[in-house]
Amino acid sequence: MNMADLKAFLAVFLIVLAPLSFGLDRVNLVFYLPFENSLTPAIAEANPDIKLADFSFPFKGSFSRMDAAVSKDKTAAQKKSESTITFVPGRKGLGLKVTDNPLRSKVYSYPGIQYMADESLSRREGTIAVWMKPVGWSRSKNNHRYFMAVTADNCVIRLYMYGHQTYAWVDGLENYILVGGSDWQGWQDDTWAFLAFTFAPGQQSFYINGQLMNSMTEGLIEPEFSKTGIVEISEGSQVLDELMIFNRVLAGKEINAIYKATRP
Repeated sequence: MNMADLKAFLAVFLIVLAPLSFGLDRVNLVFYLPFENSLTPAIAEANPDIKLADFSFPFKGSFSRMDAAVSKDKTAAQKKSESTITFVPGRKGLGLKVTDNPLRSKVYSYPGIQYMADESLSRREGTIAVWMKPVGWSRSKNNHRYFMAVTADNCVIRLYMYGHQTYAWVDGLENYILVGGSDWQGWQDDTWAFLAFTFAPGQQSFYINGQLMNSMTEGLIEPEFSKTGIVEISEGSQVLDELMIFNRVLAGKEINAIYKATRP
């Protein structure tokens, strides 16, 4: 995406969201990956390092009790040399296609690419949003599907599907919570969906295609980004596009407006 396209994209945001946003502006969009034949963020604070190898696992979350399985999966990863990342037609322009490593189990999320982006993340609140479409899911029996993750000091936020349930999975060291959990039947091969997760002290919410799936206020694991902030595109059979992170919680009307402004 060139600068003119980026300005046009942001102009759509401001025009469409102005009546609803209660102050949403370019300053609120702090991390943006359009994947226009490049892995480089179009918007980011500082210049985040990009890792395609020697991945960081700063926080294994509740899987710290599954060291044997994780170790086996890491070994399997080292045996696979072919690229798992390609640029393909996306929701707008190009998107990023990632593929599964067939040698791994599916109980854990592994990165296809990682961004060391701690300077782009607000310390205790924000909104994570991305467009995603499945590739070949109807021909697979895999029940675990990971789309992307954001690692904080004390937890990992994973956008995730298990069976027919789609969640934001906030995974802490001792326990985890699932925000979402509706039996949403919208996943179809080659059909885009817009996922958004908001978090702030005392409340977390998950949206699909601009509609609230679930909102939680009790038993939360609350992310803190004071030392760690890693944005991760997970291995899987899907295409991601227009990945956006905002530095505050967006209201439901704002998320729905972004969905309508950016939908195919």
